[in-house]
Amino acid sequence: MRLTHPKIILTVAAVVALALFAGLAYSYSIWPFRERSEIEAGEVCSSLGPSSSVVNALTKVLPEESSYSFDENASLRVDVTDTNYEFSCFVSGGGKQLLVVEARLMEDEPSKSWTQWVKGTAANETSVKSLTPFTAGDKAVASSRFAAIFVPCTSAGKAPGGQYNLSVSTELKQAGSSSDAAVRDELIKLTRTASSYIHAKAKCDMTPKIDQ
Repeated sequence: MRLTHPKIILTVAAVVALALFAGLAYSYSIWPFRERSEIEAGEVCSSLGPSSSVVNALTKVLPEESSYSFDENASLRVDVTDTNYEFSCFVSGGGKQLLVVEARLMEDEPSKSWTQWVKGTAANETSVKSLTPFTAGDKAVASSRFAAIFVPCTSAGKAPGGQYNLSVSTELKQAGSSSDAAVRDELIKLTRTASSYIHAKAKCDMTPKIDQ
């Protein structure tokens, strides 16, 4: 029997096209057939802190990708008089940068001016549009895409210019499937954990006040 009815022909063509797409998608690991890679603790940037808690937080906030990569850079302090300390951890997957954690030693300043400054460090302005405070360090703010803590580090008289703090921030550039509230909580956890670890490695002499 010949299929001559236009609707039947279109239906058959649609089914064939869908089957072809499904086959190609599976072959090339295209969503929804992409298999999510597990984040290995040994691959995570060391300065983010204890790997088990970091892996758990990253798994909750990052989008599903078939592989993840971590790139870490650090400029360490020589001693407590040194005013130079910078750290960065870049998390990538699927050919995109997914998350960035950064830390910088800087002179202490009022909360309002630091908040304005740290907003300017975000790569995406929308990440910092809805920042609200939380309790940590001298000042801390977070949204569903960004979290930052201003952590006391070197007391006045130890380094030129007075007290120095560590500004530690986490920016989520590509979101996963978790709710905004859940992501904000996990970004805060990531930033707290990184701040604690970095504070210990940055030759700080002040109490960080991270967990309050």
